[in-house]
Amino acid sequence: MKRFIILLLALGFLSCERFLDRSPDQGVTETEVFTNYESYRAFNDKLYAYLDDYFDWRRRFDSGSFSDETENNSNWTVQNDMNAGGFYSSAGNSTQTEIGWEISNHGIGSRSPVIANSFQAIRTANTTIERIEMLQDATPGQIDELMGQAYFMRAWHYFQVLIRWGGMPEMKVSFTPDTDFNLPRRSFVESAQDCLEDLDMAFELLPTKWESNQLGRVTKGAALGLKGMIQLYMASPLMQQDAGNGAVYNQDLLKQAMVTQGELFKTAGEYGIQLMSGDNYKDIFYSEFEPANSEYIFWRHTGIRSSQDVRNHFIPQSYGGANATTGPTQNTVDRYEMSNGLPITDPDSGFDSSNPYENRDPRFYNNVLYDGAPWGKNGDTQLYIETYTGGREDKLPINQRSLTGYFIKKYWPEGNNRWENRYDMHYMPWVFIRYAQIYLDFAEAANEVYGPTAVAPETGMSAVQAINIIRNRVGMPDVNSKFTASKDLFRERIRNERAVELCFEGHRWFDSRRWKTAQVDYRSIRKVIITKDGDNYSYEYPEIPNARNFSERNYWYPIPLEEVSKNENFTQNPGW
Repeated sequence: MKRFIILLLALGFLSCERFLDRSPDQGVTETEVFTNYESYRAFNDKLYAYLDDYFDWRRRFDSGSFSDETENNSNWTVQNDMNAGGFYSSAGNSTQTEIGWEISNHGIGSRSPVIANSFQAIRTANTTIERIEMLQDATPGQIDELMGQAYFMRAWHYFQVLIRWGGMPEMKVSFTPDTDFNLPRRSFVESAQDCLEDLDMAFELLPTKWESNQLGRVTKGAALGLKGMIQLYMASPLMQQDAGNGAVYNQDLLKQAMVTQGELFKTAGEYGIQLMSGDNYKDIFYSEFEPANSEYIFWRHTGIRSSQDVRNHFIPQSYGGANATTGPTQNTVDRYEMSNGLPITDPDSGFDSSNPYENRDPRFYNNVLYDGAPWGKNGDTQLYIETYTGGREDKLPINQRSLTGYFIKKYWPEGNNRWENRYDMHYMPWVFIRYAQIYLDFAEAANEVYGPTAVAPETGMSAVQAINIIRNRVGMPDVNSKFTASKDLFRERIRNERAVELCFEGHRWFDSRRWKTAQVDYRSIRKVIITKDGDNYSYEYPEIPNARNFSERNYWYPIPLEEVSKNENFTQNPGW
């Protein structure tokens, strides 16, 4: 049971019967599992184990390093294949986390491909939904909770397949080997409608909040957040092109997204959802004391983050880490405006090319470590990042240092270094949706339908107002009026704001693709080279040679040819 299309629909790689052979109470029968609430819930909770975790140290690469957001030093075959535009050119990629389709020999979870995990989860959710009448000792409220989580997770995991492979056949039932598998593909928009129906069901069944000992389970707020996100994707240019329309936004779907977003804005307080204050901005991303915060809408609850995860992804060996695989590109750094709210390219911004890191957006100093940035202490001695040519971090071996001249600070907790040794002390869950994203999602939709400044009736808020809420909470001024005169001008500022606020959170790769801008966005990936001469520094920003080769076909991942050949009605994605 290893391949995708046929056995996915029939058995989901591992049948529920095989899973139940290792049920929570060893030796019980399948009937006993599905009639007993505790066993049933344990089976259904597997849906959370299928969720991805980009911080897992064994991944070694992130989706941002396929885009223009980060550059990765791991030099793994799958990384090179993705950046060269080949995607599946090596046979071993079938079990690689982002692009593979088979469960790896390490089992489910963050060490297996997202797509393979999602197919497993869809099967599990279908089983939960189909066998609920067998459950004998659960209250009506417990049944609603089980079903609500199953509907939500089926929508989420199906969505994960759709944003990579495009439209799929319907997967709302557990197929058997006797089923006719010559099922036609549907468009992304048609397929995603299944997700919306599931989320409507989930919203009706899920609680507004859970008890504190159930932290991390999905709620009504999560159902609204995901529904609005999926509606925005459905309305986006790539998905509209896939549906046979022009590669432009669909206004009707954008209005539907705003209705959903408006409902979440109105009821967020009931779900305990609110933006964190600017003074606590870094606490959004990691905390020594709280496993979650009010900005999280949907996340994977991982407990205390292991030192291996942080050391491998973010900390160089010079600070006691391992590989520091992920380095922000110059492209990312250039998106941070000056503190006066103007882009560094604006002649009125005050940007000083001889001091490029002064007076920038406060989020720059929270998210990125640059040459000369103070970070870490050795006793009473303040340490500074040294990425200038010949500096401490520049001298590291190529697979242990930043390839761009920058490190990620956003997910490097203070004191995680060889001198202070504050590893294994911080909660740092992987967050799929947080509240700031909802404002950004709404601003994108509202601008396309109503323009920058008109109030959207679905929310009583304009696109500009939504963006300013996100900016103001970190101390940034309102968007300058020179960028709010037209939809086209403001679209670029919205996308820039999204890239800044959500950087390194797994969105950029998928955003550039759904916008149909990736071919332009990824044309030039740049780094910084800093030369030090006494107290004087000079800066160059060369391209990283052959960093990306993104063509039209790369907007969708290819489906393995051996799987397409098994179903005469199942077409391959364009260009593959």
